[in-house]
Amino acid sequence: MTFLSPYRELFALPKFGSSLLAAVAAKLRPGISSLALLLDVAHYRGFNQAAVVVSVSALAGATLPLRGRLLDRYGYTLVLGPALVAYLVALAVLVLNERAHGPFAVTVAGAFISGLSAPPIQIVTRLMWGTLTTGTLRTTILSLDAMLTDVGFIVGPTIAAFLVVVVAPWAGLAASALLCTVATVLLLSRRLPHQPKASRSAERHWLGPLRNRVLRRTMAAAVIFFLAVRAIELAFPAWAQQHNAPLMSGVLLSCMSVGSVAGGLIRGALPARWSVRITLPVTLAVLCLGTLLVAAASFTWTAALVVAAALMGLALGPSFVSLWVMASDLSPADMSAETLSWISSCMSLGGAVGAAVGSVTAQALGPWALLVLAAVSLATASGLAHLAIKAKPVTPEQVPGADVHRAVKAGEQ
Repeated sequence: MTFLSPYRELFALPKFGSSLLAAVAAKLRPGISSLALLLDVAHYRGFNQAAVVVSVSALAGATLPLRGRLLDRYGYTLVLGPALVAYLVALAVLVLNERAHGPFAVTVAGAFISGLSAPPIQIVTRLMWGTLTTGTLRTTILSLDAMLTDVGFIVGPTIAAFLVVVVAPWAGLAASALLCTVATVLLLSRRLPHQPKASRSAERHWLGPLRNRVLRRTMAAAVIFFLAVRAIELAFPAWAQQHNAPLMSGVLLSCMSVGSVAGGLIRGALPARWSVRITLPVTLAVLCLGTLLVAAASFTWTAALVVAAALMGLALGPSFVSLWVMASDLSPADMSAETLSWISSCMSLGGAVGAAVGSVTAQALGPWALLVLAAVSLATASGLAHLAIKAKPVTPEQVPGADVHRAVKAGEQ
């Protein structure tokens, strides 16, 4: 098996082209929507009120686990279709209200409803990969998925800013709506299999995945992991400001992102005998060492810091891939969408905490302390992920990712 053969196998799968297009649309939309909403409202009302609107939309987005539970219970068609209609109507009301200089309360309500009803297309695309691939190929496609996420957050804001400046204030939101529609229609056209609803005798606990000890540890690892990621992202601008080199913040973040993309793609191209050994505890431990390397390089030459940032990024992409592989393995069949939604929400929570703690740490102690904090967080997350894996009963013939539903059931308490 050659190094790139897993990717060739992927592109040879039936309907992979339409599936990839749906994933690209799903990854581009988040990077466009937030900035587009901010710029559209700021054009008419100023940045202070625009920031309030974006915050309200983000707050409504915290309901993602609820939408995941609805997906598990009622199926993709009954949830994604009405959610898309509500999302498009809410955006249309918001845009029209801004153009008419209408009440601010209507804009806030439109932002809240759009955030509340946005179809969880990123979650469904990850579930789609599970139905399309198995074994090593699933790791490969999740690596490609992680790469698309990185690209979406790099390219999306640029597209939003370009459309708002060149076309019209509402053009960025229109692009977000179009991408959401395309992704939703393509996902529904694939007719993804839906797990039958559990019988009343097997009705699940109202806490859902939160009731499971193994999944709780995985979610805690996700929170602390993304806390560290946000701290690292803040450390680079803090270093650039400290050295009176503002452009270096973008250079360092770009090097880390390029390394992350490369690491994720390499992770997906590895043969099965190597891929199964690269678990989340391993990638987080390597990322911890890479972060300490960056912290040490911050006291040396700028070129050394640039190289260290790129090398650290090589472990960042595989860490995201390993997290989603582990979450997919652990999610029970009737809670798959909700479990992945909780993981995504936990990452958002970790990012918010990391931004708050990181800004205080950077101002009080400097960027090196922020990087050390990130390294300690990564070591903690690696330990939690290790405990989650150890909580699974594994027989000699099992490999990571096999027969996980029995393991998850054993982890409930």
